[in-house]
Amino acid sequence: MSPVRQPEATRAKILQTAFELFHQRTFSGTSVNEIVEKAGITKGALFHHFKGKLELGYAVVDELLREEIRLSWDEKLKNTDDPITRLREILRGFADEMRESPEMLCCGCPVNNLTQEMSSIDDTFRQKLQTVYADWIGAIENALRIGIEAGTVRSDISPSSVAATIVAIFEGSVGLIKVHQTLEFMDHLAKGIPVFLEGLRP
Repeated sequence: MSPVRQPEATRAKILQTAFELFHQRTFSGTSVNEIVEKAGITKGALFHHFKGKLELGYAVVDELLREEIRLSWDEKLKNTDDPITRLREILRGFADEMRESPEMLCCGCPVNNLTQEMSSIDDTFRQKLQTVYADWIGAIENALRIGIEAGTVRSDISPSSVAATIVAIFEGSVGLIKVHQTLEFMDHLAKGIPVFLEGLRP
């Protein structure tokens, strides 16, 4: 494996640091100075790679959030003809992560956080976030279509509608968990969501 070039490593560090701060403190609540300080770089290095915070925010969406959705949903839904079971496994995995790291309860979903904060005030952000959701919904839709062909999912559903609904349920659930900030409330939702998913079986 070839070593990562220093400029690429610096750019990746800026992106990851910005992502973490935007997730914890919101996009508007994070300053360039805070990103620079936490990343341990100079302001000149940041502006060498990004014209400003807005361009950095767009890159976080394009490069990190899309990749996170690909790894967390698309990759895990591939190679199965039983998407209901796999979706339950994915959701159980998120719940286990929150139990192991309760501080995650107050962070919410980074995609949803940026959607709520930026979509109404910056149309480029909105369009980029819409692409992230399209990837996410598309991954679930494809898995549901495979499940229908395999007979593990009801044939009378609309895969695109149900996929969008599942994403909406997930995002709404993470938002409610962010408000309640308790494992008990998360477990409360963990009992209800499978009821909906199991209703998709024939």
